[in-house]
Amino acid sequence: MLANNAEKIKKVSMQDIADAAGVARSTVSFVLNGKEKEGRISESIAQKVREVAKRMNYQFNAIARSLRTGRSYTVALVVADISDVFFGTLAYHLQECAEEKGYLLVIMNTGEKQKRIAPVFNMLANRQVDGIIAVPVSNTESNSIEQLCPNIPIVFVDRYFKTFNTSRVRIDNYEISKTATQLLLGKGCKRIAIISYKETLMHIYERKRGYIDALKANHCYDESLVCEVNYFDHKDHLAQFLKEHLQQPHAIDGIFMATGGLSSATIHCLADMGVKPQTDVQLIGFGRIDTASDVSIPYVKQPMLEICKHSLSILLDQIESPEKSIVDCVLPASIVID
Repeated sequence: MLANNAEKIKKVSMQDIADAAGVARSTVSFVLNGKEKEGRISESIAQKVREVAKRMNYQFNAIARSLRTGRSYTVALVVADISDVFFGTLAYHLQECAEEKGYLLVIMNTGEKQKRIAPVFNMLANRQVDGIIAVPVSNTESNSIEQLCPNIPIVFVDRYFKTFNTSRVRIDNYEISKTATQLLLGKGCKRIAIISYKETLMHIYERKRGYIDALKANHCYDESLVCEVNYFDHKDHLAQFLKEHLQQPHAIDGIFMATGGLSSATIHCLADMGVKPQTDVQLIGFGRIDTASDVSIPYVKQPMLEICKHSLSILLDQIESPEKSIVDCVLPASIVID
C-alpha cells in the first residue's frame, strides 16, 4: 500500500514551479541555483519563486547538480564556541541565508582550541565544501588558516588579522568602543575599567584602542584599570581585579566589558560581591547580556543579519570568480539602552 502511494507522488520539476509562479523555467533555474543577480531577476520575483518552490516541496537532486557543475553547493561555518550567544545567532542567520541561495551550511566548532583548527579544515577540504566562513581562534597566527585550505575561498567574520590577505566582514570596533566609553563618561564616570582578553586578533585590539583614546581625550586614562584575562581561566583573575579596584578609596566607577562572555562573567562576579550594577558601578557590555538582573545594562549590538548576508555574498562571489579582489567589509554597530 505504501509503495502504491509513493508511486502516485509526482516529483516536482522546475517547469512545475515556473507554471505555478507564472515565470519562465530559466528564471526558476537562476533563482534556485542562487544566481538571480546573474540572471537580472528582481528580488520580488526571486522571493516568489522560492516561496512557490517551498510550498510545492521541491527537492534538489544534489548529486546530479554536483556532477553537472563540479560543486558541492555546501559552505561551512567554523566558529570558536557554538554555545556562545553571538556564535549561535551567527549560525542561525547564516543557515537561513545559505538556504535561500540553495546552499547547505555545515557548522563546525573549534572550541577556541588551536589544535582543532587543522583537523576541522582538513575535514572540510576532504568533504569538498565550496567555501568557508570562519571565526579565527584566539591568538592564532596570521596566514595560518589560509594555508590549510589554499584552494577554498575563505571569509573571516568578527575576528580578523592585522595583515589583510583574506576577505573579512566586521564591525567598526574602534568607533563603537570609543562611543561606549564616552557613554560612561557622560554618566559622570572618571575611573573607567575595561575587562578584555589577552588577544592578538584585531577586534580586541581595536576595542581597547577605542576605550583608551576616549579616556585620553578626557585626561582620565589609567593603565592600571586595564584588566586582560585568559580565555580558559579568567574567573579568578577577573574576581581578584574587581575586588582590588572596587574596595580601594578611589574605586572604579565604570566598566566597559569588551566581549559578550566577559560581560556575563563580570556581572556574576559583581553579584557575588554584592555590588549593584548601575548603582554602585556603571556598566556597558558587548552583546545582549544573558544574565538575570533587575536593571537594564547598555550593550553594543552587532548587526547580525547584515553580517551574515554580507559574508555569504562575498563568499559566493569568490566561489563564482576566484580572481576577485579581497574585500574588507566594515559595518556600523549600535548601542542599545533599554
